[in-house]
Amino acid sequence: MASHHEHDDLAVSPQVIVSMVLNAHEFYKEKKIESRYEKMALDLVRRFISREGIPREEDPFFSAALYIVTRHPWSHPNPLTKSNFASKLMMKESSLEWYTESICEKLGFSVLHDNTLLPFFMDPQGIIASVLDSVVRASVGEEVVKSIISRNVEAPEHLAEKIVDQLCNVVKIVPAVFEQEIYNLVRRKIEVESKYLSDQISRR
Repeated sequence: MASHHEHDDLAVSPQVIVSMVLNAHEFYKEKKIESRYEKMALDLVRRFISREGIPREEDPFFSAALYIVTRHPWSHPNPLTKSNFASKLMMKESSLEWYTESICEKLGFSVLHDNTLLPFFMDPQGIIASVLDSVVRASVGEEVVKSIISRNVEAPEHLAEKIVDQLCNVVKIVPAVFEQEIYNLVRRKIEVESKYLSDQISRR
């Protein structure tokens, strides 16, 4: 298992990371961005640069980091569209889109959509993803030992439904509007975890 610390071999020197974070801070200050969003966006800037190096254009990149953190699943319903967001920050929508996709892809964000098809971004290091992972891991672990004892296994679909119900309706860590997309995500995670555990058990 990879450790939670991102690669210790940084893509750029620590000085470069610091100066980019300071540039981003100036950019957000100029745009009068609320400090809780600014901190989250700055952290995203830091994570991206330490892995991928310096982006070609700073401002659209800083805007994309901000766009992603303001569209956390918990911000639902958040009606602000990409074009409104871009024009608020005086940014080309296409640049904002390009950097948003780039950050999501490189840092492994999941994109969830509500019924109006607006995107919401789930951070792989955030609370929702961590809870999702640990619930899947625990549930699959229990299923595997149950199958050893009783030889009967719950279908992965049922297990996924139970987990999603727990996350969306019981602890409500994910707004229920994302139920279907969380289900797809959970199914994939169940598959990976089940394979990992059954490989572990069948290693004689």
